Amino acid sequence: MQAGVAAHVMDKRPDQAKEALAHVREASRSALDELRATVGLLRQSGDPEAPTEPAPGLARLDDLLDSFRRAGLPVSLARTDQGVQLSAAVDLAAYRIIQESLTNVRKHAGPDATAEVSVVPVGRTIEVTSVTGRGRRRTAVALPALRGSSWTPRTRAGRRVR
Repeated sequence: MQAGVAAHVMDKRPDQAKEALAHVREASRSALDELRATVGLLRQSGDPEAPTEPAPGLARLDDLLDSFRRAGLPVSLARTDQGVQLSAAVDLAAYRIIQESLTNVRKHAGPDATAEVSVVPVGRTIEVTSVTGRGRRRTAVALPALRGSSWTPRTRAGRRVR
């Protein structure tokens, strides 16, 4: 999506195109690192080239938000989830939901957009919310906070998250 933004604004706003391309580069690097990690899980246990870096999760949320800030999107964060034990799948899903939400804000909300992200435990779930500064777009997803929970990601409206 960022590549499309860069192509669209290349002639009229080259500085914004440069920022979008930097975001593409960073997202590509991150995706390749994750792919290497996934392939590493499929290798034999004695293979010395298996990666040791874990998949991204909420522990790397500050780095993710910083990448959007460097791309020109002011992002604030409120979180009270310290100490909550998430399964690897839920941790990765929460990270990806925030990443996709911020990508959509960056692409669709306009050049003066801001974003607010919150990660809050609610009962036996963890709620991940992202809102644009104008309040026009809102993403809120409740994920099971306890390890071992069975789960199909759904939005508050009940639609399945893809």
